[in-house]
This record gives sequence, structure tokens and C-alpha cells, in this order.
Amino acid sequence: MNMKQKFVGNGRIGIYYLMALFSFAAFVLLLLGATSATAEDYELPPREDVSTTPVTVEAVQATGEGARVHLQAHFSQNWPWEAMHWQEDLWLKVQWLDNEGNWQDVDGWEGSLDAIQQAEDWMGMKELWLADTYLGTGPYRWQVYDRHDDHLLTTSDEFYLPSKSGELMAVDMMLQP
Repeated sequence: MNMKQKFVGNGRIGIYYLMALFSFAAFVLLLLGATSATAEDYELPPREDVSTTPVTVEAVQATGEGARVHLQAHFSQNWPWEAMHWQEDLWLKVQWLDNEGNWQDVDGWEGSLDAIQQAEDWMGMKELWLADTYLGTGPYRWQVYDRHDDHLLTTSDEFYLPSKSGELMAVDMMLQP
């Protein structure tokens, strides 16, 4: 092996060594820079009018703020379970009666049933929470639709929201296919 071949071979090893050394140094510098940052460096701007405490049933009852309304939808004996699934095929919404006698949808008070249980019959449930501002207001009504064709299945009787914080109010209705 002549001197030129020996130098070229050692030069390749030297280049790989230098690349590894620079990569390691860059990694260490990045690591030191990342660990020196404080929580204040990543603090998000404050959110306006947003509570950081989640609303739970226990929180409502403990503080006396807000109330709950349950829809209790009883399925008829001839309900077509194979054709209409309780969670996928039904759509519920709440409406309020305005001063001109027209029913208006309440934004956000809609969706599918939350749960189903069997006692004397099968009963689906939907729970809504309301702020103290709306206590005692009304009249309201529940409506249940076939989600696929927007066919109205049933409408509840009119009701007024609970009048005191922490109350739970149930509205019962029968679901017919």
C-alpha cells in the first residue's frame, strides 16, 4: 500500500469521526437549550370568559349553580329495534316558544340519547345542564326525529325549566315508531 492510499483510507475515517463529533455536539447544545426553558416561556394567553372548572353533576349540586333536565324516552312495545337503533337513528332537540307563538330550536340542546336502560320498559335518557340564568323559564318541549328522513316521531308536553339551582327535572315521553 502506498502513502496516497493509506492517507485516503485514514481521511475517510477522519471525516466520519468529525461528522459524528459535530452531530453529538449539536445534539448536546439542543438538549441544553430545551432544558433551560421555563414554564413561562410556553405560557398560553389567558382565555376569556371560560371556566377552568369542568361542569359536573357533583359541582352543580355542591355549588347550587345550574340545574339539569332529563328526557326519559320510553320505547313502545312495538318499537322496531332491528330497523331503528336507539343511538344512531334518533335525533333529539329542545325548542322554546317565543313571544310570537313560534317554536324555536335551542342551540346546543340537541343530539342523540346518552344511555338506555330497562326497568318496566326500555327507556332512553338524555341529560342537559342549564345555567342559573335560565331557571324557571319556558315553555320548552322535546322533539324526537328519525335522523335519516327528519320525520318527527313525537313531541313532549310543554314544560318549564327547574326554578332552583341544583334541581333535577325529568320529562317523560313515549316513543312510537
